Amino acid sequence: MAEPTIPDFFNMPPVEVRAWTRRAAAEGPTLIDEATGAVIVLRHADVERLLTDTRMVGLGLSFFDILGIKDGPLRDWYGSIMFTNEGQTHHRMRALVGKAFSPRSVEALRPVAAEVIRERLARIKAQGEGDLVAALADAPTQVMCRLLGVPLADGPVFTAWVGALSPVFLLMSPEQIAAATDAIEKLLAYTADLCARREAAPGDDLISALIAVEHDGERLTRAETAAMVANLLVAGHDTTASQSACTFLTLLAQPDLLAEARSDPGLISAIVTESIRLEPSIGIIGRTLIEPAEICGVLRPAGAMIVLNTLSANTDPAVWRDADVFDPRRFSDPDAPRMLTFGGGVHACLGTWLARVTLEEMVRAVAELAPTLTAPKADISWTRVLGENPERLPVAVG
Repeated sequence: MAEPTIPDFFNMPPVEVRAWTRRAAAEGPTLIDEATGAVIVLRHADVERLLTDTRMVGLGLSFFDILGIKDGPLRDWYGSIMFTNEGQTHHRMRALVGKAFSPRSVEALRPVAAEVIRERLARIKAQGEGDLVAALADAPTQVMCRLLGVPLADGPVFTAWVGALSPVFLLMSPEQIAAATDAIEKLLAYTADLCARREAAPGDDLISALIAVEHDGERLTRAETAAMVANLLVAGHDTTASQSACTFLTLLAQPDLLAEARSDPGLISAIVTESIRLEPSIGIIGRTLIEPAEICGVLRPAGAMIVLNTLSANTDPAVWRDADVFDPRRFSDPDAPRMLTFGGGVHACLGTWLARVTLEEMVRAVAELAPTLTAPKADISWTRVLGENPERLPVAVG
């Protein structure tokens, strides 16, 4: 039987893609993207197993090759970062960054994250209305800048650079390629200078820790440190900002959930997890086969692009009780299925803890604000840069 297809998985409107993949998952384990030939794996058991399959590696420079970006500063940077490397190179960089970018160092940033978020929501509180998406758009980058030790005055320009670079993980338009190329040149020059200053005068920040950290006698070079800082910024900006919009849309549609978050702060972490499960901003993880392999009953050739669809896997009724019901308390069950959004194996998301801390503090602050959505949920349009998210969330408070 022929596998079902989707016309243009990576470029179709987000809401349409979500509906298409959910329908396909009810019929079979895979979907084929007609535009790229990618095999989209839909069901929880298959996605969970394939996340750690050693016959597959990350997508590397696959999208750059499709777009014809054969050289230049953008490809040089993207090809040098941890996300696109494998084997010993990836292991070395991940071990070094992991020692500096520890859960303890991130947890220490929680009060800072809370302060940044309160500052961003102050205008909505004062005016009695506003747009939650616009208000919190730069909050994740500001939190990361505080972690890195970037001067506060430079935060806006960092946000602009990072915003221009966010599309690099997917297919880009010519205009996006030009903007990202300009941004990476400026961002790398800035971070290289900042690294030089931290070498001369270390501080209590992540850049200083990255410069100082050592693993098995290895250190990051200055160029690697600058590239890694850019990697962390880009990977953490749009992913967290877009997820916050998805999370708030879910909560605003069910006001009782915000009341629960206010009355039971201990539930906030589970609310964040459940919102990521049910309404993720990023619902795919890309892989490439390095040898012929049977995937979901079909022999796939080496070089095949495999897209692990965590969106459909996280709502698979075969493993999730009441899969379409928002129930944060489901995770108190020790036998609850694994939520797959943050990946697994050697490419599991290194920034999971920072994303969670930032999102938890956003939910805490918005719950205290007690906003009401002033537009029908059906009228909210969606947008996509890297993550997919509601374009605006107009609210009233007070």
